[in-house]
Amino acid sequence: MIKLADILSPRQRLLQQEREIAQLRGELTKLQAQNDSMRAGMRRCVTCEYRIDFKARQDAPAVAEPTETITNTSTETDIDKQH
Repeated sequence: MIKLADILSPRQRLLQQEREIAQLRGELTKLQAQNDSMRAGMRRCVTCEYRIDFKARQDAPAVAEPTETITNTSTETDIDKQH
């Protein structure tokens, strides 16, 4: 025989999940609004360290990557041996 709890349990779980989804959607909307607000504020900020650093790197002339240099490690005795 089917029990009443067997019938109501899935429905109760579904309602709980719907409430949790609604709560999470509300939190998501709130966090997205905060993120957008912060992003807009950061774009306007001209004193923030990251903005100053980015601007300095953007304005700096392009610097070539350092290349490997060959060092002369030979000594006079090495040269004398070659001749």
